[in-house]
Amino acid sequence: MPSTASHDLATNDQIEATARRVLEEIAAVGTGTEVQLDEYISILAKYRHTCEKRSNYKEAELVQHVLKQLRLEEENRHVYALTQQQDLERQGLEEAHMLEFQNFNQIWNEKIDSFEEHQLECEAVMLEQHSMELTKFHGAMTAEAPKRAKFSKDLLNLRKIQETLAKQKNYVEAQKVKLKADRLETIELERINRERGDRYAKKESKILVRHRHELLAMRKRMERGRIELERRRKKEMEMLLQRYNNVKRGLLGQHNIIKAKTGNMLMKHAANKKTDASGSQAIVTSMNSGTFGPGIKKRNDASYPSATEVVRQIQQEVAETQQDDGSPPRSESRQPAAHENMLPPV
Repeated sequence: MPSTASHDLATNDQIEATARRVLEEIAAVGTGTEVQLDEYISILAKYRHTCEKRSNYKEAELVQHVLKQLRLEEENRHVYALTQQQDLERQGLEEAHMLEFQNFNQIWNEKIDSFEEHQLECEAVMLEQHSMELTKFHGAMTAEAPKRAKFSKDLLNLRKIQETLAKQKNYVEAQKVKLKADRLETIELERINRERGDRYAKKESKILVRHRHELLAMRKRMERGRIELERRRKKEMEMLLQRYNNVKRGLLGQHNIIKAKTGNMLMKHAANKKTDASGSQAIVTSMNSGTFGPGIKKRNDASYPSATEVVRQIQQEVAETQQDDGSPPRSESRQPAAHENMLPPV
């Protein structure tokens, strides 16, 4: 029995020495992120128990106060880590959506550019065909041999009179008739040439009208094709935005559930004076058991993907279509408030 008592005394002294070292470290460097709070809590809880056995209640009260602060610190760390994780998930969703949006615009811009190039090529080919047809028509018009002019009866009668007077050796009257017939022939030749020019002008006008109609019809077809492209682009854009909104709504809903349950558990645990464990340990235990949080399992529809899985799937699809890795760097998450901000609204 004396050996057991001496051993217990040595153990209690060792616990006290370790606890005082922990208290000195907390006083010197505080409780930064590199400090293992669960280890400190375990050591100080043993020391408080030792103080109880020694009836050193004043020291036990001081240790109890430190334990309470450490528990709050650990809970704040948990809330901060949860907030960071949710911020990263939302930021990942936004980045995945932006990459998908940029890839969508790039693909559709290429489609529209290709369509416009095809339209210009078709117009160029049609204009070239029209130009060749006009050139051929002008060449045929120029090469066509003029037909024998069909003069009026008056001119033919004057020429006969002219010949008759010349045979009768009446040259003076024959000269007069000849001059009159020449003037009439000039007038009639001008009329014949004018009619011939009008006839070719009408043919050329018909060709030009037909060319204009063909060009307008082709442009209307192209415009209908462009409108259809824009309609398809708008529809696919709406589907992309709808898918993004569905994923974002599901992710935010999942975050709100986790925040609300985290706040409720922290409030319930804060009212529990019988344990030294922080509320974070209770939350982790609940998450591991599948009550809520990332570890929860859907019972009714196990095939329905979670918001995180959809984000990862979108990122993978964008990474496969985007050859170069040009994703923007992530900005630092904002500094979250204490766990009171995680409590559900009243």
